[in-house]
Amino acid sequence: MALNGISTQTLKRTRQNQKLEIATAKRQGKTVTAAGGSYTISGSVDSTKPFYRSANTLDNTLLPTLYNASSNTGALVANGGALTVGRPWT
Repeated sequence: MALNGISTQTLKRTRQNQKLEIATAKRQGKTVTAAGGSYTISGSVDSTKPFYRSANTLDNTLLPTLYNASSNTGALVANGGALTVGRPWT
């Protein structure tokens, strides 16, 4: 089991969304703390952090594929997002 609890989620779509949520928080310079099978995001946007990125807003429509929302088999669904530089961050 991962410290943040993501690997224990049944649906791959849930895992995908949680990983993207953590990535977004880190790109915004927020603090992500994992313990006891869960994670918390705290703080506000902080451009002084070394992991801050100016392109820190997630746009799910720029992802080329997403996991099926109601399947744990890992079936991918075409999202129709065009392949653009820096995707899915704006």
